Amino acid sequence: MVESRWISDFHWRRAGQQTRSERTQSALMDAAETLIMEKGTEATSIADIAALAGYSVGSVYHHFKDKKALFLALFHRMTEAYEVLNEEASDPALWKDAAISDLFRGYIDITLKAAKETVAAKAAVSAVVADHPELAAHYAEIQGQTRKKLLKLVLDRRDEIGCDDAEQAAAFAVDQLAAMLRARVDPGQQAASIQKIDDQAFTENALRMMRAFLDLLR
Repeated sequence: MVESRWISDFHWRRAGQQTRSERTQSALMDAAETLIMEKGTEATSIADIAALAGYSVGSVYHHFKDKKALFLALFHRMTEAYEVLNEEASDPALWKDAAISDLFRGYIDITLKAAKETVAAKAAVSAVVADHPELAAHYAEIQGQTRKKLLKLVLDRRDEIGCDDAEQAAAFAVDQLAAMLRARVDPGQQAASIQKIDDQAFTENALRMMRAFLDLLR
């Protein structure tokens, strides 16, 4: 799949420089992600996490008070990464000279790429959120902010929208595209789909729908 030129340099996670302590924490959280995806939160033990990461049980407790604290750290690591990516992707300067179709293509590309790069992380976070419902509202808020920022970028180009009531139409289009992407990256929803298509075909069909609905002039 050919990525949008506006997001070609984006990465969900950046290695960066880490202290020894931060590297240990990252290794422990990576191990926890893998085990949660394989066995779920209840069956994942501190001993399992330590063994997979190559550290002692004592090392785990040195960095995290208990298993819940480690799981909450997983949630915050992913949501912080999501917020950073969201901030970068919604920078108006990034989309200079981009049309609405380009914005939608970029949103699709970023979402699909992030889903592939964070399979274990998303599975782990979903399991943690299921066990700690109080986190669900924060997760939903972050997702909502992403859509609002996309909507603002779209409405900054409202003169490209040919249909009546551009604001209402654009909001509906953003919501529907987000719903389509949720279904696309959810393995259960993909299994239930009637037509099996690759990401490139999905992207082109989704963009065709958005262009037709908004009667885009560019």
